[in-house]
Amino acid sequence: MIRLPSYLFFVCLFSLFGCSLGEETLFQEYPSPDGLYSMRVTVTEPRMPLGPLYVTAYLIKTSETEKAKKIFHSKLENDGVPFTATNIAVRWMSQKTALVCLRATDLPDHGFYMELDESLELSLLDDC
Repeated sequence: MIRLPSYLFFVCLFSLFGCSLGEETLFQEYPSPDGLYSMRVTVTEPRMPLGPLYVTAYLIKTSETEKAKKIFHSKLENDGVPFTATNIAVRWMSQKTALVCLRATDLPDHGFYMELDESLELSLLDDC
């Protein structure tokens, strides 16, 4: 049997867990104009430097704050420039329509357009 160096075990363990996602933290919560809904945006930072950030958006009916429905989850590449609030833009366009744009500094913008009617409709956007 071939015996591998003991440090190889730690390298494999580090690569498995070191590249995993860190803790999800609240970025900001955006109430709708009529106050019936709120969009909560969270950011999950990587455990490794310069790894991708993940942005998640939840839709919350204000009367049911414990029930947050995940509506969007996307990678926001970390291009080496420090992450700031200008990388995520959320705007309620009306009482039941919202636009979310994710902007990496040197990469194309992407995001989604959300409309609440009888059901939730999402349209992915390549450029916003």
